[in-house]
Amino acid sequence: MRRSVLMRRLWAILLFGISLSAAAQTGSRWFFTLGPSVTTGNSFVGGQQSISAPDITGSHSIHTMFSPLWGYPNPQYSGAQNLGRKLHLGFQYERYFSRNFALVTGLELGARGYIIKSEFSNDLLVSYRAVTVPLYASFSPFKGNRFWTFRQNIGMQLMYASSVPERVIGNIELVQHRNVSPQLYAGLELIHNSFSAPFGFEVGYSHGFSNVIDHYYLGLDYRTPIKIESTGSAFHFKIKYLLKEKRDPLKEKLVHKKLDQYDLLAFRNVKDPILIKTAFDTIHVCVEDDQTIDGDSIAIEFNQRIIQRDIMIQRKPLCFDIIMTASGTNTLIVHALNEGKIPPNTCVMHLYFGDEHREVRLKSDMKNSGAIRFQH
Repeated sequence: MRRSVLMRRLWAILLFGISLSAAAQTGSRWFFTLGPSVTTGNSFVGGQQSISAPDITGSHSIHTMFSPLWGYPNPQYSGAQNLGRKLHLGFQYERYFSRNFALVTGLELGARGYIIKSEFSNDLLVSYRAVTVPLYASFSPFKGNRFWTFRQNIGMQLMYASSVPERVIGNIELVQHRNVSPQLYAGLELIHNSFSAPFGFEVGYSHGFSNVIDHYYLGLDYRTPIKIESTGSAFHFKIKYLLKEKRDPLKEKLVHKKLDQYDLLAFRNVKDPILIKTAFDTIHVCVEDDQTIDGDSIAIEFNQRIIQRDIMIQRKPLCFDIIMTASGTNTLIVHALNEGKIPPNTCVMHLYFGDEHREVRLKSDMKNSGAIRFQH
């Protein structure tokens, strides 16, 4: 009873949000999604995780399955189906009303599955098809940094599950069984503050309530079928690639800025930073070219904020001050805006604090950025 009441309330909230879209639309986005899953909620009949026949086949236990581990390509499946067993593939449509709230739906093809480990025989990996339609609200309760922010996704999804009937090594029987069931869904998504960023990342969990398969395990004594149950619950990791964005021209004040070269710096790899310990609150920094003057340009980020946007490195040093925060760790990153005539982009940084002078050489390119970490 409680479950049905909860599901009805979730439907009401989501449908109410959709009903507002005609008056509140500010933009929409389309994504391609890709990622693995870990299936949970598997058991033998009665909720047992293990069964045994000591004098015949020993003990048998059922385990979660990480989708990329599910066997080799199977000739009875198409290429897309084999890929779907390994990685969930999908498309998402998002209607956003502000920076902090959106409704999401879409379609995802993948698989759920389980592993049966037997004391005296090889492991058995079994999967079943899963097509899901998400419907959830996405909002941003957390304050992010200059580049990134988190969004919390809460709602539900409809899952269509079906098995391919066959007998695998004589140990298991898969009966054709089609099932449509609702699941609760919750996730945490990392997105760039600019809605035009190409990638986002999400970790989520979907929870089913009832059995969605008709599978039977025969490996206990090879005569007595033991029913296997699965709710289709799973953990997911998704990489989201932005295919298209459309903005409402009537809501100009809510339109997000386009991605520029400084926003894209957030996607670069930061090399292992050089560690410098200091007790001073302020450090005077001077930067100059380390080798031949070849037109190198850099941007400097300090504690997740761009403090120098376009420095042409020359023989004459450019100087500025940085102020340590009380957190104890402060990071300065040098991003290459080009690589000059002689790659990579190189510079030398002179650091002055108190009577001490440190000289640090950094190399950066268009994918990797050099860094200094101050331990204060």
